[in-house]
Amino acid sequence: MIVATLTPLWPLLDAEERPAVVSEVARSVTRSIALAPFHIRFAVESVSIVIGLCTVLISAGAGGPLARTLRTDRFYRLLQRMPGPAGSVIRLYRSMTLLAFYDEAPVAEKLLAARPAQTS
Repeated sequence: MIVATLTPLWPLLDAEERPAVVSEVARSVTRSIALAPFHIRFAVESVSIVIGLCTVLISAGAGGPLARTLRTDRFYRLLQRMPGPAGSVIRLYRSMTLLAFYDEAPVAEKLLAARPAQTS
């Protein structure tokens, strides 16, 4: 849930590609956290439960998908500025999500295709 809300809304992805990319990014981040040492995994998963619950409650009253996205993004920015485990976990998820997102083949292909031609 947290990973899906942190995945960039990237306009170059087709409507068919986006769900597959988000799913693979979530799988990659989840797998990476699952492979972490127990003391790290336990802390991240414990804080993630609370953050996920808060995210659901905060976005429940929002209107459409854009309003939900804006609310959760504001909540994540607030948490990220806070000292302590919640801010650290959000920074961890944000970093891992972005790395996994740009590592996906459809995203990399679109990035390379959108890159301006270099002239020497």
